[in-house]
Amino acid sequence: MGQTKRLCRVGGALSIAIAFATSTAQAAFNLTLNFTGGLSPTQQTVFGDAATFWEGQITGYQPGILLGGITLDASGTAIDGVGGVLGQAGPTATTHQAGYWLSTTGVMEFDTADLANLEGNGSLYDVVLHEMAHVMGFGTLWTDNHVYTNTTGRYTGANGLATYQAEFSQPLATFVPVELGGGAGTADGHWDEVSGGGGLTGITDGLGHDMRDELMTGWLNSNIFVSQTTLASFTDIGFIAVPEPTGALLLLMGVAGIGMRRLRQGSRAA
Repeated sequence: MGQTKRLCRVGGALSIAIAFATSTAQAAFNLTLNFTGGLSPTQQTVFGDAATFWEGQITGYQPGILLGGITLDASGTAIDGVGGVLGQAGPTATTHQAGYWLSTTGVMEFDTADLANLEGNGSLYDVVLHEMAHVMGFGTLWTDNHVYTNTTGRYTGANGLATYQAEFSQPLATFVPVELGGGAGTADGHWDEVSGGGGLTGITDGLGHDMRDELMTGWLNSNIFVSQTTLASFTDIGFIAVPEPTGALLLLMGVAGIGMRRLRQGSRAA
């Protein structure tokens, strides 16, 4: 029996509506996009390309989960002006099936003050990929799925940790380091960096990619890549991911050290 929680704001308070669904089989994974304003046709195409990427990396759900995927509302909206928060995103409804909390709907908002610049320098795709991963549960559903406890800085999901040990030559690691800086929306929801993304971590994969430049850290840097550790972490929260990243190195032109954060979540019932 699956339990669904829908999150909504009513009079400034967070209300939770609960419904039930039966899950008996493995399901495919699809991302459905609803564009709700503020995005040009070319920007919408970038969102579609990002959805295609994640659909190629996530092949489905763990056995016993009966979902068709996630529906995302995407928009451009005023956030905080040029060069601050680029985008924010997260689940708006979740379901509990086969022992996992999973996103069923989500929202992605991008600052209209930054959209044209991000599209012009070629980095919009990377930012959309990043925020879309938060809607899928990266960082936003870690505590619900018992792979992270807030403020500890230690991700302990079995698949993500084992992959991190191998990929980044950290055989004795007992956790994947999680960001504790950057304030609300950055802390506790991203892989760790140092100096707000301004310095190398010294943790590198076999191709020499420093963890600072991984897609799911909290700051936007050059030479972005998607690690196998990130893909494996989705397995820890209910998905089935391909064993190797496709097109792992995602090049980013000319934008570095700009903070980006996920949509801050309201508290959810256990």
